[in-house]
Amino acid sequence: MSLPLSNATELSMRKDLVRLRMEMHRQQLLYNAQPLSNPVQQFKGMLAHRATASASNKRPLMLATTVVLALFGKRLGKVGRLARIALAVYPLIKGKQRLQRH
Repeated sequence: MSLPLSNATELSMRKDLVRLRMEMHRQQLLYNAQPLSNPVQQFKGMLAHRATASASNKRPLMLATTVVLALFGKRLGKVGRLARIALAVYPLIKGKQRLQRH
């Protein structure tokens, strides 16, 4: 068990520490809730980042396929499952091919 606080300075220090911890938790909540508050803006940011990172490797077909499979993948049954697996493995194969070229 903790010892009781003996004087007012220790009590005020404890209160300040609790206030700082609460402020830290509040800031963490705001930071983590920011992407959830506006998902459209986050999606636009991801697209902009992707466009600047790889201007020569634009893959709009891959993006469209990902969206379609995310929305309708389970309804397509085995074909949808295979397509989702292929879509997940594609970046690995592409990266391996890129490494072999260099």
